[in-house]
Amino acid sequence: MTYLNPKKVDKPAQNSTANNYIQDVIGNKADLVGVPFVAGNNSIAAHLKTAYYHIHGQPFIYPVYANPVTLTSGSGAWAVGGSIIQVIPAATLTVAAFDLHWINISNISANSFFVINVYAGAPGSEVLISQVRGFRTTNFSQEVSKRIQIPQQPAGTRISCKLVDSTAGTITINVAFEGHYYA
Repeated sequence: MTYLNPKKVDKPAQNSTANNYIQDVIGNKADLVGVPFVAGNNSIAAHLKTAYYHIHGQPFIYPVYANPVTLTSGSGAWAVGGSIIQVIPAATLTVAAFDLHWINISNISANSFFVINVYAGAPGSEVLISQVRGFRTTNFSQEVSKRIQIPQQPAGTRISCKLVDSTAGTITINVAFEGHYYA
């Protein structure tokens, strides 16, 4: 790596991966970590700016001003063959890349242990990006906002869920998400 280039006095291109000069490694003030993340392809400025937006990015709730989405488990204890239900349609969260931090769980229909699988992608090609575990007993119900972590998603990504539970029958749970944008 060259530390000084007398012929190159301007700033590096946005999200430059050239790394020929120290300014490429430091980065451009407009850099953001790429989605999907590729190790070694991001400047120091990209990591700093992305971390800033991870804490201070514009928040959102989905669905907002509407009822949560109802998930129904498959029939049978821990039956993973249930339906994947769309929660956030494609081309809905279009402001910028985003991630989700909370899943709001309500109206658990029966006593159960359960897992909610969270997916990204088009119907038939969903990719598992997170899982949340909870329960309801006769004494306590986890109808709360539970923390989740997902990889940063490109703007417009479809998010869906599948409910899997410990009962012999089926149960229903309502879900909504809270997240933030990276711009």
